[in-house]
Amino acid sequence: MEPGERIVSTYNAGPFAAGAALASFERIGLTHVPVGTGNSERLVRAIELLRPDAAVLTPSYAAHLVEWADAHDVDLRGSSVERVLVAGEPGGGEPAFRAELEEGWGARVTEAMGIGDIGVSLWGECEEQDGMHLGARGFVHPELIDPETGSALELRDGASGELVLSHLRHRAAPLLRFRTRDHVQVRLGRCACGRTGPRVRCVGRTDDMLIVRGVNVFPSAVREVVSAFAPEVSGHIRVRPRSGDVKQEPPLPVSVELAREGTARPGLADAIRERLRSTLVVQTTVELVPWGSLGRSEYKSKLVEH
Repeated sequence: MEPGERIVSTYNAGPFAAGAALASFERIGLTHVPVGTGNSERLVRAIELLRPDAAVLTPSYAAHLVEWADAHDVDLRGSSVERVLVAGEPGGGEPAFRAELEEGWGARVTEAMGIGDIGVSLWGECEEQDGMHLGARGFVHPELIDPETGSALELRDGASGELVLSHLRHRAAPLLRFRTRDHVQVRLGRCACGRTGPRVRCVGRTDDMLIVRGVNVFPSAVREVVSAFAPEVSGHIRVRPRSGDVKQEPPLPVSVELAREGTARPGLADAIRERLRSTLVVQTTVELVPWGSLGRSEYKSKLVEH
């Protein structure tokens, strides 16, 4: 974003830590249109009348708005929005899900990630869409740990683990080795944009993670695999563990929503189940459910339902 551009936001960020992210829009010279959550009609009206260059949403709300616009005969692809900035939950970096959002909005999608305890929007993608850059080098120190043992892991290219952050220059209430519960994959080396710092992609939340016969399964990873079956499926899923424990016995039940007016072709559930097995090394039972039967969200999606 550049000074003079217009941006519409959908976060209800009042005077607390996360509000600082929205205050930064004015600080860099943008015209900020705060709409908030809970009223898609008002948001679309603001986009039509005020013609923003970008929109800021959670990935779930961005996807919901694509469906809402289609149902209300709104040409979202023809709007003024050229960039969709998603944050607040994992998903924006999933290739299939991102492609779905870019097709629905007719815009470039990039994601950001932060945590109120340490700093908001600490990580953000550049135009290369190749992982989120750390925008707080010298202020926040990142580490990786094994989420089960707490042991430190080497921050190397391709490594994955739970992200741990430490304040370096916070004078009031610095936090040291704060566990974010975000499970990330690390990319090192110079990005095509020229930046040289570490980049991450968030795979999911470690507190959402399930362990099936020793295999770590993230619901967001399940969604990514299922989304590759579009346009036969909507991309909405629910993982339905049989117990409230982290450790689950196979097969893991997964509900997959069909596309609008879609019918399940013979073998679709088997194909999804086999793809989940080969990609995530997990045995599942796949239930195909009608379009619209899995709830939508104007904030964050619920991928696990106990």
